[in-house]
Amino acid sequence: MPSDAPGERCPSGDQPFPSVSTLPRSVSWRSAVLVALGGAVLVTVSLGPMAAELGNASVLVWIAAATIGAVQCVLLAELASRFSNRAGGTAQFAYRALRRGSPSLGALSSWSYWFAWTPGIAVNLILAATYLREVLWPGAPTIPLAIGLGVVLYLVNSYGLKLSMRINAVLAVLTVIPLLAIMIGPLFKPSAFSAEHLLPLNLPDSAPSGGWDLVALIAKWFFVAAWVAYGAEMASTVCAEMRDCACRMPRALALASGACMVAFGVLPIVLLGLVGADGLAADPVTGFVPAAEVLFGSAGKTVIGLVLAAALVLGAQAFIFGSSRTIYQIALDGHLPRFFTRVNKRGVPTGSLAWDATVIALMLAVFGTGVIEVVAAANVGYLIVFILMPMAYLVLRHRNDGDPEGLRLPRPFAAVAIALAILNAAILVIGGSQWGVRVMAIGCGVSLLILPLSYFTRRSAARRLHHDLDDLPQPQAKAVSKDGAG
Repeated sequence: MPSDAPGERCPSGDQPFPSVSTLPRSVSWRSAVLVALGGAVLVTVSLGPMAAELGNASVLVWIAAATIGAVQCVLLAELASRFSNRAGGTAQFAYRALRRGSPSLGALSSWSYWFAWTPGIAVNLILAATYLREVLWPGAPTIPLAIGLGVVLYLVNSYGLKLSMRINAVLAVLTVIPLLAIMIGPLFKPSAFSAEHLLPLNLPDSAPSGGWDLVALIAKWFFVAAWVAYGAEMASTVCAEMRDCACRMPRALALASGACMVAFGVLPIVLLGLVGADGLAADPVTGFVPAAEVLFGSAGKTVIGLVLAAALVLGAQAFIFGSSRTIYQIALDGHLPRFFTRVNKRGVPTGSLAWDATVIALMLAVFGTGVIEVVAAANVGYLIVFILMPMAYLVLRHRNDGDPEGLRLPRPFAAVAIALAILNAAILVIGGSQWGVRVMAIGCGVSLLILPLSYFTRRSAARRLHHDLDDLPQPQAKAVSKDGAG
């Protein structure tokens, strides 16, 4: 690993990245898996709307997206195990998308990742509140309930990663319960499952029969599916706080990928078999609830709804980990004010948590319960990350620094990285354009906002440094100037 003390700036000519994390290494590889499990139930966000436009053929989109997400995790296993001193994981490697390093691309990737997952906090809180209203508190106002859940989550996060992970372990068990119950339920009640809902795979009558229009429609929904089906990568977001990351991160990403393959490959098949594409399309927000009612009756519907709400809270918690630590690392690299690098005595980046909480409150107030367009806009940022990450892999795989115990992939994975970058770029352009000008304008506008923010932050820091140098003796000023240039 680089020899810099935590938090020191690294001259870009000597080290692969401009700075290293100050966060304490306090959690095991199992915590990384728990973080990734948080996105497993988010298949519900777009399952219904996708089934309405693609019918039962939508299962192929989910399987393909989960498979690509798993392949990307193989590249991340090498990057995160070799360069584990970057808080936030996945998005942090894009600084090296160009061989000499690019502060702008590094800032763009990190900010886009933050933008991709921060709406996920709002989406999860809205869905959790919706499930609670459906099964426990009919007529409850969704948005105030979602805000209340968010306040509790941010309070828990301020007490440190260890406490959060203990709570996550309990929530993860509750996450597995509804997933397993739905998946194995048809084995005990086969009459509830109808193969006619799945075979043959057909598009709805309203869908185009072929040609470019069909390609564009599939790309439109692949674009949204990627937002959650790529979610196993979230295991890497705590790499800077993980003990024995070089040895354990490949295992964590492998387990997270396997769990997501099951969640996004098997669950859509089971849910479609239980209620059909029309049933899912009729209840796009709470897709699990009608399936649970078919399998277990009204009592089962209540129980499944409650544990799904807990599972969605786990998902929101996972997104808080990733987004807050990403903002922390952006500020540590000098692209945002130093306020965002503040860490409390428990090692929690409180400045970035405060920023996250403010943005989430605004999103809940502006978008309300309309989650699908929020997801589409956020995924513009997410796909930018997965265009830049494979490019960075191509550069970093040739470097000899980093942890020598980290994973090293064979040469053919360079071709895999090129294919992934091209594929994600095509999904962004073709699929994203199907969501209309408003969604793409919001997605691109927010993603690119970091470029002027980074420029003015760095310019302000340079002015302060220049002012401070004027007050120092010339030999000392030269030494400080040379150090700060890195």
